[in-house]
Amino acid sequence: MLQRRTDLPTIEILGINFSATTQAQLVATVDQRLRDGQGTFVVTANPEIVMYARAHPEYAKLLATQPDEITADGVGILLGGKILHTPLPERVTGYDLMLVLLQQANQAHRRVYLIGAKAAVVAASAARVRRDYPNLELVGTHDGYFDLSDAKVAQAVIDARPDYVFAALGFPKQEYFLSAIRPKLPHAFLMGVGGSFDVLAGVVARAPGRVQQLRLEWLYRLIKQPSRFGRMLQLPKFVLAVRREARQRGKID
Repeated sequence: MLQRRTDLPTIEILGINFSATTQAQLVATVDQRLRDGQGTFVVTANPEIVMYARAHPEYAKLLATQPDEITADGVGILLGGKILHTPLPERVTGYDLMLVLLQQANQAHRRVYLIGAKAAVVAASAARVRRDYPNLELVGTHDGYFDLSDAKVAQAVIDARPDYVFAALGFPKQEYFLSAIRPKLPHAFLMGVGGSFDVLAGVVARAPGRVQQLRLEWLYRLIKQPSRFGRMLQLPKFVLAVRREARQRGKID
């Protein structure tokens, strides 16, 4: 079984080893690994993912052994690092990282596969990629409405021989899918991007820049999508769990 490989420093928060990296450092690392014929599996984790892993040992084991890098996607993770007196450099979100890597793929004339979301959304995402990144090769797309047991979908991605796979399947499905195809694509970059195709396609608007700077994107999304309220409750649970861990480590002020 492939094991997690990172040459970046890590910081543990509630059993998850986060890569202590900036977006620029990670992008440079991915590029060098691709040039060296090495793949990278990235998970961008927020408090909801961390709490899910705590309740689901199989998923926690996947995060401990499969992804090479786990980034802090969410202000809650940055807060957790501060509470534990082990701050992370910055937030590295799936959407922002995807855009920078698409530009990287464009500059290097590399191959990209998009999988996930509704058929119309992934088609619109593909159209934008072709328009904005004309020098990369979009080698395939597939919607996210398939069962993980459907080997034909995984094989189609493998057969396309992509350099990058962006999977907008939502967690934990995207991580299970990518970990399954990883042994057959050892030289590729793999990352789950959640709802990023909805933003890429223009179906969902990203929070304004000022809101992002104030780290209130979570509130903007909640106002736009009140149905997310139940999911947002994981944030205070995460903070309480981190504070308990900080007390156990003797790091509470």
